Amino acid sequence: MISRVEKLLGSQIARIRKERDITQAKLAEMIDVTIETISRLERGVSIPSLRTLETISNALNVPLKELFDFECTMESMDSEMEKETKKLLAFLKSKTASEVKMSYRILNGLFEEIERVYQPKKA
Repeated sequence: MISRVEKLLGSQIARIRKERDITQAKLAEMIDVTIETISRLERGVSIPSLRTLETISNALNVPLKELFDFECTMESMDSEMEKETKKLLAFLKSKTASEVKMSYRILNGLFEEIERVYQPKKA
């Protein structure tokens, strides 16, 4: 399961890369990795080594610590969450009460299953 730090770090790398008008392909070329590696890092699917982070910070011309300055990224993620919540609410308002209840039960069951499958087993 993707941790919050991995997601924030990936979002931060993507944000800085886009601000500098650098494509994933160009960044991959600059740091000698595949485009898939950049995609996985930015999605938080994998976490880079400290050496890779240093290489990324050099390629993006930012101090290494800026990759961990999550305040701007968190605000962006909160804004995105608010936007998606509003879209979901607008969608649900067009449905009947029974459809909303059924949707809730389905989503709740889905998220419970995701947690069950992806939560680490406690020893």
